[in-house]
Amino acid sequence: MENQSFPPPPPAPGVTAEQRSLGMWMHLAPLLAIPVNMFIPIPFLGLIATLVLYYSQREKGAFVSSNGKESVNFQITLALLGVLMVILVMIFFGGSILSMFMGGASGSEAAAGAGVMGLIGTSLIVGLVAMVVGITAVVLMIIGTIRANGGQVYRYPISIRLVK
Repeated sequence: MENQSFPPPPPAPGVTAEQRSLGMWMHLAPLLAIPVNMFIPIPFLGLIATLVLYYSQREKGAFVSSNGKESVNFQITLALLGVLMVILVMIFFGGSILSMFMGGASGSEAAAGAGVMGLIGTSLIVGLVAMVVGITAVVLMIIGTIRANGGQVYRYPISIRLVK
């Protein structure tokens, strides 16, 4: 049973191998941007890669265009989530730091301690949320890559559809 191989899914009717490959790259490009970003931090690299690929290849067919739109919309959603998280971090970190310094300046150990606890709590919550969002995004992009390579248009379940 463990050595049993399964045949690949049949290609979708009317979708060429080149279109399937391009559709796959629409989802794979932002995934490949993740390790690049670890060495060369470029903000929104996944979105930039997807936009360049989409606008240069969208004329290759409805299948390529549809997968590109879905991938661009998902990358825009991730970028907006990232910006929102940075804004929330700045608000909560700023409040915690203000509490810590104001409490320290006034001699109130309770206020200074609350500021430190706020920093720790905010760090833990933001880190956990970022990790969940990141893992979910990677899994969804892998699913999109596999589905597009199989000849299906993949619609991300969590996506703001701005590009129509």
